[in-house]
Amino acid sequence: MTQLTTLERIALYGGGGLLLIGTVGIGLLEIVAGAPHPVTGEGQIVHEALVPIHLRSYVILLGLLLWGTYAVVSVVTRPPATDTSV
Repeated sequence: MTQLTTLERIALYGGGGLLLIGTVGIGLLEIVAGAPHPVTGEGQIVHEALVPIHLRSYVILLGLLLWGTYAVVSVVTRPPATDTSV
């Protein structure tokens, strides 16, 4: 296997890290901190997140954006394949 370049390391580790933070990290934080879930008079549960849902979504989307950008860059910069079977 070839060594990873700096761009590959940033994209793979950065994107993967952001996805893990956004899903597992913030999820565990919500479980450990025990975000309150009060019940209204009508019996509906009001979910109050410790970390706002839009912030969590942005972290996950940034990780996916890094991966997508890396995929486009790697396809564009890949040298064309040569056919030697002729």
